[in-house]
Amino acid sequence: MSYELTLNQLPDPDTTPPGPGFVSQQITDNTPGMIHTLNNGGSVSVKFSGSNWEIQIGYPQLTIAEANTIIPFVYSLQGGFTNFYVQLPTYARNSQDPRYWGATSIVADDVSTGTNSNQIDIANWANRGSGNELAVGDMIKLDTHSKIYLITGALVTAGVMTLTLNCDRAISSTEIGAATIEPNDIKFRVRLKGTPPAFNLTADGLYEGFTLSMRENII
Repeated sequence: MSYELTLNQLPDPDTTPPGPGFVSQQITDNTPGMIHTLNNGGSVSVKFSGSNWEIQIGYPQLTIAEANTIIPFVYSLQGGFTNFYVQLPTYARNSQDPRYWGATSIVADDVSTGTNSNQIDIANWANRGSGNELAVGDMIKLDTHSKIYLITGALVTAGVMTLTLNCDRAISSTEIGAATIEPNDIKFRVRLKGTPPAFNLTADGLYEGFTLSMRENII
């Protein structure tokens, strides 16, 4: 699906109204499964489908005015029961100059499943136009669903760009469907992990720094 217009975004300096900036961000690829160590030193493992991103965002000390742009939003989420979007400055746009994808000539019919289960092919790559590049380390979204993928491999062969994605299961033809790629203004659809943090107001009128912990929710 395209980004949901009804979902709110965690306030940051680029939102309207703006919110405070982050002092740190941590993103982890969480691939669920089980690993059992054997007596001989070996191990057996089972990997489940449903990998997701876990995100932690750190905030500095905030004035009361600054805190009032973020604390009401956090409480409006009612813990981990409400979806919202968060945008990380590092991954909002691709890493290539001019950092904005404008290849309108690459259409949905050009996107298909690749040879391997975690790959997609983009045909007519030569038609993308100058500056419309994607590279390892960039993030993309397919407009048929909300999952955000990291590009771990990129190879052009005979005019077809093959992107290898961090995906623990096969990307189905149904998910590709008539998908177009969305590499611009990447936003993660997330929920808080549990209850909100405590917001501590100090004697000097500043809120102590705090951390928000989130988990990607693609349902």
